[in-house]
Formats: sequence, structure tokens, C-alpha cells
Amino acid sequence: MEFNRSHRVYDFMAVRKYWIAFSIAITIVSAILLIKPGPKYGIDFLGGTELTVQFDGNVDAARVRAVLDRMGHDHSEVVPTQRANEYIIRVEKSSPITAARREQIRRGVAERLPGTTGGGTLGDFRLSPGGDHIVVQFNDSTLNAQQVAELVRAAGANVRGDAALQMGALDDHRWQVPLVGIGDEIFRGLVAPDGVGAEGRLNASVWVSPKAGAELRYAALRAVAYSIVFIMIYVAFRFDLRFAPGGILALVHDSLVTLGFFVITRKEVTISTVAAILTVVGYSMNDTIIVYDRIRENLAKRRNARMLDVINLSVSEMLSRTILTSLTVVLSVSAFIFIGTGVIRDFAWAMIIGVLAGTYSSIYVAAPFTEWIDSRFFHDAHAASAAEPPASDAKTADV
Repeated sequence: MEFNRSHRVYDFMAVRKYWIAFSIAITIVSAILLIKPGPKYGIDFLGGTELTVQFDGNVDAARVRAVLDRMGHDHSEVVPTQRANEYIIRVEKSSPITAARREQIRRGVAERLPGTTGGGTLGDFRLSPGGDHIVVQFNDSTLNAQQVAELVRAAGANVRGDAALQMGALDDHRWQVPLVGIGDEIFRGLVAPDGVGAEGRLNASVWVSPKAGAELRYAALRAVAYSIVFIMIYVAFRFDLRFAPGGILALVHDSLVTLGFFVITRKEVTISTVAAILTVVGYSMNDTIIVYDRIRENLAKRRNARMLDVINLSVSEMLSRTILTSLTVVLSVSAFIFIGTGVIRDFAWAMIIGVLAGTYSSIYVAAPFTEWIDSRFFHDAHAASAAEPPASDAKTADV
């Protein structure tokens, strides 16, 4: 299949000023949207707890949200899935135990040890970031697993099970006491007699601390930035300095446009979104390099030709391949929009928008900027005016 069977040379660069203005405008708008209102981060980056709960009876999202509000989760999010009566619930809290309650439990354990046979004294006391277990260490203690669990429960902790887990050497007397996490706490509240009015099951529960979410967010930004920098270095060595800036601008354009789409549609930005953007960066650069390769080949064949004409010829020659490759990716990924859910569907949207933006930027961002650098820094006006057309027998049409 071929779109340009007549081998017509389209004058893409004739309207480059309009498309450059459009590209600058949409890139600036996308950058502003990232500042205000900003992306809607998922729990990967923001921190919090996400549950997947399926109820046995008919339960609407409003009822679930009302119960969560009563439990103190005012800014919760309840999203129905494609399964009947199944919801993804997101809350801002990642731990059911506050700093004050942690200190209260620690004091309770320390105060009860002197009156406990073989209790010894309290050494280390640490609460996990997600509040799903406590690590305690006793000095000169002979307590067993059941006694440790009961001691921590008596101090006010919501202990899961009847026994603690011993850690390290036996003479270290270090124990891990499992607690009921916030996911279990929320689920129990939902299926309680005064909850949503239906039984159910907890299919999944994950939590991310706010600190870990912030670190992950910055790591994702660094990953995208590093990939763009290394690609620029590669292009500079693979071709020359005329080509690298245009390729980098195209990648920045594609990344910002994709993120801007997520801000406008209020889709969550998660680790999967970052993976999609990195994939888009690689795809876009691959598409741009193929066009650059053809430009370099045609420059070698037509040493006296203007860069403007060589770009028109090269892009026209690669037009069919570019369109077919992009359509193949878009059609393949589109299936996930219809059959996928949640993160998979958002990944598909990021890929589709990114691939379309990448195809566009290869023609109207990377190529025009390369021509601008060439005309300003590599060729004088006389050389440009004395250039010959790339092919005398080619048909030319404005695009």
C-alpha cells in the first residue's frame, strides 16, 4: 500500500510559518496547563491508598462516597469499573495511624512492659510508612509471639491476627506486629451493617506514602529529561549539529502535547503514563531520524540544492511510510481503549496522542527548524539563491 504513488513532491515548507506558529502556540498552552491547573496525579506520584472492591448487591457510587465521607475520607474518589458493582476507591491517606496515635501506642507498650512477666524494656519502636505493621524490639525479654501481639493490641493498635513475626536473631528480641491497614479498615467500614448495605470482597489494595510518591514523580521527570538529552547527543553524532536541535524540539513538543491532553481530559498521570511518554519519545525520534536519513542522502546527491527543497523531497519520499507506520500503531493501540480499563486505557490514549503528535512534529517541527538552522548558520544568502531545484521532473504541490 502506498499513498504517494505519483511520487509527487509536496511543498511542505511553503506553509511552515503557519504550522510553526501553531506548534509554538499549542506547546506553550500545554506548558501553561501543566502549571495551572496542573496534572491529575495518581497515587503513584501523589501518595495515598487505592482499593478495588466488588459488592455482592447493587451499590451506587454515591452511597460508597457517602460512607467514605462518614469515615473521614472527605476527598475520596470512587470510579466504577467495567465489572458489575465493582469500584476503584482512592483516598489521600496512606496510613490509618497518625503521628499522635503512633506515639500513644508506643507509650502504651512501654508502660505495660514492667507489669508483664518477661517483658523487659522497650528498645526500638517503628511504624511502617503504610501503617500496616509495627516493628518493636525489647531488651532482656522472654515474650513469645502471642504475648507480643497481645501487648501491642492492649496499647491501642488494631493488630491483625493473634501472633507477631520474629525478625533477626533470637537474642535480638525484634518482632514485626501486623496491623489492619487502611485498605482493610475502609473495606470493613463499607461492608459493616451501617455501611453500603451489601457484602463484598476486597480484590486489591495498594498504598504509596506521600514522600515516596514525590520521589517517584521527580524520578519520572528525570527519566524523560535524560532520555531527551541522550537522544540529542546521539543525533548530533549520527548526523551533525544542524539536525539535533530540531529533533529535541520535536520531542519536547510531543511530550508536552501528550501531557496537555491528560490535563485537559483530567486523566490520571501515573507511572504507566510516563512509560507511554518514553515510548512516544522513542517512536517520534525514530520517525524523525528516518526523515533525517533521507535528507542526508539527498543532500549528498544534490550538493547545490537548497535545504528547503531537499526537505520537501525527502519528506515526500517518506510520506507513505510515515503514514502507514503511524496508522498501524494507532489502530493497534486503539483496541485497548475499547477493551481495556483504567491504567491500560490511559496508556493507550497517551500512545495515540503521542504518535499523532510525533508524526506531525517530524514534518512541521523538526524539519523546519533544521532548515532554519541551516540557512542561518551553515549557508549564506548567496549560496541559497544560487541553488538548483532538487528534481526537474517532479510535480510539486503545496501542503
